Amino acid sequence: MILVGTSGFQYRDWAAVFYPRNLGPDSWLKYYSRYFDCCEIGFTYFRMPEASAIQQIADETRGAVQFVFRLPSRLAQEHPLNSDLARQFTAALWPLKESGQLPGVLVQFPPGFEFIRDNFDRLCLLRDSLAGIPLIAEFGCPAWNSPRAAKHLASARIALACIDGGTSLKEKPFFCATAEPAYIRFQGRNQSRWLKGDGSAQHDYLYSRAELAAVVPEIRRLEGECERVFIFMNNPWKGQAVINARMLIEELGRITNYE
Repeated sequence: MILVGTSGFQYRDWAAVFYPRNLGPDSWLKYYSRYFDCCEIGFTYFRMPEASAIQQIADETRGAVQFVFRLPSRLAQEHPLNSDLARQFTAALWPLKESGQLPGVLVQFPPGFEFIRDNFDRLCLLRDSLAGIPLIAEFGCPAWNSPRAAKHLASARIALACIDGGTSLKEKPFFCATAEPAYIRFQGRNQSRWLKGDGSAQHDYLYSRAELAAVVPEIRRLEGECERVFIFMNNPWKGQAVINARMLIEELGRITNYE
């Protein structure tokens, strides 16, 4: 099964291209859930979620959307692991785990997090702290995006976040399923903005239909290897993420009708 969504849904400039202009922000998630299967939530990287807010998300979507949350930055950066913080984080997400809407959490590591034994052991400790919630890992260090590293991740049941674009533009995207679920993030291919570090402008990129169609065979291959493939468009500027998500759904042979 292939599930397509976007990284986030609360963008005011999406009103011009996706949300009806007369629809208030409180209704955006419910509207989003009519068209997309999954959503990546990023605010948890900066602050700990409240269980009441997560329960509200579960109540609003009623099983229609799968959610992947970014791991709090403190959990990814602190060493040794802050077990109390990990318990607080997983407890807050429990309403979605209970409703079957939590396929995993995403941890992101910078290029300095090298593919070495100490870091792999640290990654395994992090996995074990998540109360059974699957761990999905994105790496800035190219050595992790390799067949050798993939074997280690597979043995540890840690899913690799496969990246199209972003800082890895110089390398060919490495699409590999190391654990459930298979996971792909489309970051945008504007190389000059990523290399110069222009902040959120890095994600200002609209994929062409041809660019997305070229990736479909890789997506289909991952579908044959895993029960579920999650795909997120992380190019939110001016509604480009929803445009590309819809475009990819069409390329995958699914029909989405906007009202």
